[in-house]
Amino acid sequence: MKKYVILIPFHNPWKWHTDYANQTATILSRTQIVVCFLWGDTVSLWELLRRHKTYRPIVRQKNLWKIQPLFLLPGKRIFAIQLVNMFFNVLFVHILCSGIALWHARTNLFWFFGYYDPAFIVLPPFFRHWKTVYDCVDIATHPNQKLARQIRDSEAQLLRYAWIVVANSQTLQSRIRIKRPDVYMVPLGFRIDMFRRPKHYPSGYTGRHPVVGYIGSIDYRLDFTVLLSVIKNRPNWQFMLFGPVFYDHLSSAKRRAMDIIFSLPNVTYDNVDPAMIPSVLSRFRVAIIPYDMTIPLSKYAYPMKIMEYFYAQKPVVSAPINELLHFAPLVRFARSRAEWDRSIHSALTHPMTAAQQRLAVSIAHRNSWEHKIAEIMTFLAAQSHRNS
Repeated sequence: MKKYVILIPFHNPWKWHTDYANQTATILSRTQIVVCFLWGDTVSLWELLRRHKTYRPIVRQKNLWKIQPLFLLPGKRIFAIQLVNMFFNVLFVHILCSGIALWHARTNLFWFFGYYDPAFIVLPPFFRHWKTVYDCVDIATHPNQKLARQIRDSEAQLLRYAWIVVANSQTLQSRIRIKRPDVYMVPLGFRIDMFRRPKHYPSGYTGRHPVVGYIGSIDYRLDFTVLLSVIKNRPNWQFMLFGPVFYDHLSSAKRRAMDIIFSLPNVTYDNVDPAMIPSVLSRFRVAIIPYDMTIPLSKYAYPMKIMEYFYAQKPVVSAPINELLHFAPLVRFARSRAEWDRSIHSALTHPMTAAQQRLAVSIAHRNSWEHKIAEIMTFLAAQSHRNS
């Protein structure tokens, strides 16, 4: 196996419920040197001086290096200043990775997930002369239309010079192939080990009504209007929503619907340690994915939670997300309030058969993080062989 120094930029903090970046970094570090650029854990000089945050510029754990950026210029929320601060931090990381690669006689590799933070537009051109893996896990877009256009243009440039491009769904693969024909399909990626060593969730609903549950970000991607209608129409169902709440990009109508949902007596909300997800799922009779399909992120989504639901052997009701359609009848699909109501009722009265449970667990196994990383490393080895 070829040896690399792999730089992975993080849009979110290291300890985040959506863990595709840290799972990738952790597994890669078993055989490679991995440097994590933790943009989501950035600290400003002002925060440091006022001791609002701690700052550890470099943390090394064997082959895994974590770099915490520092904003030297004030004005953390101003986009232009973000770009300038990122430039200086990226310059430092570039020099560091190049030095590590030279010392250990390894090849630099840039592992990029996408442009979810507009400031990430700076990153790929900076590392253009490195071998680049574009690990596409979601559509490159943004709710702000101007930023969305910039992000799409930047992705088009990346697709032209990336060494290899992988997508975790057929939906994304088909979209990218319009500009880059040689896109490899890889498993979704799913943290199966948390089911082997789960933490107990100590509280929650303990009544006799059936539990309909959701795990994931509670944000503008959810169809709160339909969800509110179903919840109000079914007071004898208990709805449990687990995940962080984000108010960014929420319309006033969605914000009102969300606030009403949280106030209803048959709704339980909590934000839990991801290690408690298996314990939380054990309480569900039915798991749901109530995405708003008018949003581009929903159209191209492949929610990681589907594998958690499958491994826990829960019947699923979802919005008609393209990538999930081939999972019927393990997944039931609903668009309107009436369809959601009927589909959840059907899932409650007709749970998974033993054969369906075995199939769901098998699908989850095939989409483990280990399988995904192993396939990408195989593609890298093949690309190296072709270019040698």
